[in-house]
Amino acid sequence: MAMIVDAIMGKLLERVTGLVEEKAIMVLGVKDELQKLQRTMKRIGLLLKDAEKKSIEDESIKGWIAELKDFMYDADDIIDRCMNEGTMILQDEPADRESSASQTVCCKLPLFCSVQSLQFRHAIANDIKCLNDKLAEIYKAKDLLQLLPSISNQVYTTSRAADCHSSSLVEFDVVGFEIRDATRSLVESLISVEEQKCLVFSIVGMGGIGKTTLAQSIFNDLKIKNNFILHSWSCVSKLSEPELLKEIIRNCGGYYGESTTITELQKILRDTIYGKHLFLVLDDVWDSNKWVDLLKNPVESGATKVRVLVTTRDENVAQKVGSILIHNVNKLSTDSSWELLCKKVFTGRNLEDMENLRNIGIQIVKKCDGLPLAIKTIAGVLITKDHSQREWKRVLENSAWNTSGLQEEPHSLRT
Repeated sequence: MAMIVDAIMGKLLERVTGLVEEKAIMVLGVKDELQKLQRTMKRIGLLLKDAEKKSIEDESIKGWIAELKDFMYDADDIIDRCMNEGTMILQDEPADRESSASQTVCCKLPLFCSVQSLQFRHAIANDIKCLNDKLAEIYKAKDLLQLLPSISNQVYTTSRAADCHSSSLVEFDVVGFEIRDATRSLVESLISVEEQKCLVFSIVGMGGIGKTTLAQSIFNDLKIKNNFILHSWSCVSKLSEPELLKEIIRNCGGYYGESTTITELQKILRDTIYGKHLFLVLDDVWDSNKWVDLLKNPVESGATKVRVLVTTRDENVAQKVGSILIHNVNKLSTDSSWELLCKKVFTGRNLEDMENLRNIGIQIVKKCDGLPLAIKTIAGVLITKDHSQREWKRVLENSAWNTSGLQEEPHSLRT
């Protein structure tokens, strides 16, 4: 388990490191908190080798590792919020402007910057501060558990992939014919059905199988962009009902001011989207009432055309929200799994290394059982290794390596 947590920590640290210099993060004003998070993560990373050894006989350390794993899921979700919000802020920024990100956005959208952007910056900064406080408590427990930092020559830092991270704020792991075909099919369904004003579509699948990646691919499709004036994305599981309403209002360019009650916010949402076409993504939905009782009425009574895309692990939720189409995400084929692993590990597109390691790599991805999350996590391990058959074989044969440690726990166990 500690090896898996180490891999996830490395992947998360890489994301944080890549984010701190992004223009949109400067707009959000959370750079200092992210840098603090980055420093503590590096310190904890040095403890994981010792934790892996001692956890075999020490239940307290097993609990510490489990707590760290829960933290990383929360951190990953909040980083996603930073990425999505930052991208939305910068979407209207002219590419040829030389002024700073904050100046550009504020000049173009002064009211947004002065009120709504400040509201989000305050909320996200508070979330990241809470992450820092929680991680500090986890780190503090090292003394009680007598965990010692690694003194090996390998310093726990971000992988070499981080040195050439994309200038694009949001990275999508769209690989394989499965996701391309599913994107094409779902986009056509979303834009072709015209007879009803509001329709719900759902993507269903187990944790780590790629529901959110598929939804992101659809969300960014040009046909979706061209067919809907308004576009909103929310990770529902991490937001209270008022927060969810506020986020959708903000994403649609509305203003909620000091309004706090659900009734007030529902009316503002309805007025904000009134007479417009809306594409709404509700990611990671566990409770159908978030749509049925909270959002359905203001959305249907406001926009003239709405297409809602829900992602969930529970097919019952997909049925209860009234989905006219439920797409079940299938596991990746071996070829697509290898394509994803290559994308994450061979960032420089070293074709010779890819070919030399293909046979062992195929064996590794087969152990991942077609789960994108498992493949990306193991890629986080392989990135830190030499591109040699010996090193990859050690990873393949490591007894601590298993996909069960990569499965996300049910939501009820994470909250």
